Amino acid sequence: METNELLKLLSQQWCSLNDLMKICKCGKNKALIVKNKIKKQLLDEGYILPSRSLPMKAVVDILKIDIDYLREMSK
Repeated sequence: METNELLKLLSQQWCSLNDLMKICKCGKNKALIVKNKIKKQLLDEGYILPSRSLPMKAVVDILKIDIDYLREMSK
């Protein structure tokens, strides 16, 4: 996946399992593990979440994705 594609994916409001698989560059089983860890952390913080999606902002924050660096690399 190129940097521009990743930035476009990260600009969405919600992150599905397929999106998480692309972001983490992993298979479905590993993405489910990551999704469940993020979901548990958000639920412990008191968030109410839809059953199939995670907020993309939380995914970016928890996975420590540097968007500024990605923007630089896409130029």
